Amino acid sequence: MSAAHAAREPHDWASRAETAVREVTGPAGAAALAGSWAAIALRPVPTVVLYGPQNAGKTSLLRRLLAEDGTTVPGWAAVSARKETFAADAVESGGLRYVDTPGLMSGDPLHTERAETALAEADALLLVLNRRGLAADRPHLLAVATGSHFHADRPRPFPAGALLPVVTMADRWGADPGTEEFDELVRETRSALHAQLAPHTGERSTPAAHVVVADPYQMAAGVPAGELRPEHYPLGDAWDGIAALRSALHALAGRTAELRAHTRTRFWTRHAAAALDAGRAELAEAEAALAGACRQRDRALLHEARLDAACAAASARLRALLREELARLVDAAPPAEIAEALRRRAENRLATTTGAWRAAAAEEVRRLAFAARAETAAAAAAAGNEAFAAYVDEVVELLRSDAAEAPEPTVPQVAPAGAVWLGLGPLALAARHETRRRLREHHAEHPEETRRALADFTAGEARDGDTPAPGQAAPPPADTAPDPGAWHTETGPAADDGGAADQPDASASDATAPDASASGASAPDASASDASDAYGPAGYSADAYGFPGAPAAGLPPGPPPHAPAGRGGGAPAGHAAEAMVGLVEEALVFAAWYHLERRTRKQAADTAREAARRAARRRAAIDDLTERIAAGREEDWLRLVAATRTAIRAGIPADALMEPLRAERDRLRRAVGTLDRVLGELPL
Repeated sequence: MSAAHAAREPHDWASRAETAVREVTGPAGAAALAGSWAAIALRPVPTVVLYGPQNAGKTSLLRRLLAEDGTTVPGWAAVSARKETFAADAVESGGLRYVDTPGLMSGDPLHTERAETALAEADALLLVLNRRGLAADRPHLLAVATGSHFHADRPRPFPAGALLPVVTMADRWGADPGTEEFDELVRETRSALHAQLAPHTGERSTPAAHVVVADPYQMAAGVPAGELRPEHYPLGDAWDGIAALRSALHALAGRTAELRAHTRTRFWTRHAAAALDAGRAELAEAEAALAGACRQRDRALLHEARLDAACAAASARLRALLREELARLVDAAPPAEIAEALRRRAENRLATTTGAWRAAAAEEVRRLAFAARAETAAAAAAAGNEAFAAYVDEVVELLRSDAAEAPEPTVPQVAPAGAVWLGLGPLALAARHETRRRLREHHAEHPEETRRALADFTAGEARDGDTPAPGQAAPPPADTAPDPGAWHTETGPAADDGGAADQPDASASDATAPDASASGASAPDASASDASDAYGPAGYSADAYGFPGAPAAGLPPGPPPHAPAGRGGGAPAGHAAEAMVGLVEEALVFAAWYHLERRTRKQAADTAREAARRAARRRAAIDDLTERIAAGREEDWLRLVAATRTAIRAGIPADALMEPLRAERDRLRRAVGTLDRVLGELPL
C-alpha cells in the first residue's frame, strides 16, 4: 500500500474517532491503537481472516488453500481431534494474507478476544460454518455478516465480494461426493444459508455461499504441515468447491486500496465502541464513588444534627432541673436555718439531680455514637461506598510508596511487515489506567494536602474504639485530667454584684427567702464538700450554691406621704361670705377623701412594684446561679460530646479527596460525550 494512500486527511471521521478515543483511554491506549493501525496500513496485500465456530474446519481449509497456491504450510496450522488453534496467526499466499483465528464458543474468553481483534483488522472475511450454518451462534454471526457487530446503529458491512460464507466438511453429510444426492444437499445448504442471511442483509446484498470439502475423507490430515502439496488432495476437483472459492479470493488481490479504506473505518468504529464502553464503565465507577462519598457526608451531617438536637435538649433539661431545685430550696428554707445545714441540704439535692442528668445525657450521646458507627458499617458494603473506599485505598497506597507516577503500559512497537495485536479487552484497562494516572498525578503534586485529608480515614478503627457502646462508661479524654467526675464550677462569691442586697427583706409579708444574715452565711466555702453524685466526688465552690439573700437593711424609701390639703386663703369678703361657707367645707371634705384614697392606691402600687422587683431579682439570681452550676456540671459531658462530634465529622470526605475525583468524573463525562457524538456521526 502506498504512503499516499496510508496518509490520512486531518479532518476525516477516522481521525476524529482516534482523537476522541485518546480522550477516553489516554495517550497510552491511543498510541497502542495508532501503532496497531499503522502496522495494518503498511500491509501491501489484503488480509483475509478465517472466522467461525470451533471445529468448523478453518485450519483444514487454510491448509488446502495454501497447498493449492504452492505455499509452504506453517507448522502452527496443525489439525487433530484436539483444539489446535490458540492464537491469530498469519501467512501470505497468492497475493493475500490469511489469518487463522481461534474458534468461537470454545469456552475460553481469551480465544474469543483474539478472534474479535483479528476481525476488526480484516480486509475480507471467510465466515467458516458447519452444516448448521448460523444456528451455532446465530445472533453474533448475523451481526458480523450485516456489519452491526461493529456499530449497532450504523452497520459497517464488508464491501461486495469481501464477505465469503463457507460451509465446510460436506463429505460428512452422508451422501457420496459427486453424486446427484450430494449435489442436492449442496444446493439445499446454500439455499438455507441464503434464507438465513437475506432478511438481514437484503436480497441483492446477500453474499453467495460456498460449500466446500477442504480435505476429502481427511486424507491429508496426517501429513505434516510443511510437507503438504496439491497432490495430497487427489480427489474432488470437480465437486469439492475449492476452485470456485479460490477464484473469489484471488479477485480480492487487486482491491487492496478499496478494501483497506473500509477496514480503517471498521477498525476505528469497533475500537471506538469498545473505548466508549470502557469510558462509560469508568464514568459509572467515578459517579458511584462520588455518590458514595456524598451519601457518607450526608449521613455524617445527619448524625451531627441529631447530636446537636440531643445536646440542646439535654442542656435545656439540666437548666430546668437546676432552676426548679434552686427555687424549691429558696422557697422552703426557713429564715432561721443555719448556713451549714442549708449548704448540706443544697449539695445533696443538687448532687442527686445533676448526677442522674449526667448519666442520662452521657448515655444518650453514646447511643447516638453507637448508632452512627453501626449505620456507617452497614452502609460500607454499598457499591458507591465500596468504590470510594477503593479510591481512598489507592491514594493511601500512593502516599505510602511516594510514587509520583505509575509506569505507563507498554506501547506495542510497530513492525512494518508484522501484525500488531491489541485486544479489545485491554482498552478497558487503558481507560482505567488513564483515570488512575490522572488521580495519582494530582495527589502526587499535593502530598501534604492529601495526607491531611486522609488523616481521618486512616484512623477509622481507632476512632470507633474511642466511643463506648450504650451502657459502657466513657473513657476520659486523653488530654484531660484523670478525674472525669470532678465537675467544678467557678470559684468566687455567689452574688458579687450586690445580689445579697437585691434579695427581699425577711420581714416582708411576701418574702420566701431566708433573711439577710442567713443568706449571707449560707454560701458554702470552697473547702467544704461532703456530697458525691453518681460519677464520683464533686467539690463545689462557694458560689456554686450561693442562694439569694435578703436585701440590705431598709428598703429604698417610698414616696413621701401626701399631706392633706389644707384650707387655702380666707373667705372672700362681702355679703356672700356666709353663703359660701357650706360649699367650701364640703369641698374640703371631698379633697381630703380624694387625697387619702390616692395615697392608699399609690402605696399599694408601690408595694406591688417592689414585690415584682424582688421577684425579678430572685429569678435573676437563680438564673445566674443555674448557669454557673450548669457550666461546671457540663464540662466532662461536653468533652464526650466533642469527641463524638469529631468521630462523626471524620466521615465527611475532605475536599482534597473529593475535588480530584470530581474533576476526573467531569473529564470522563466530556470524553464519553464527545466519543458518543463522533460515533453518531459515522458516515453511512
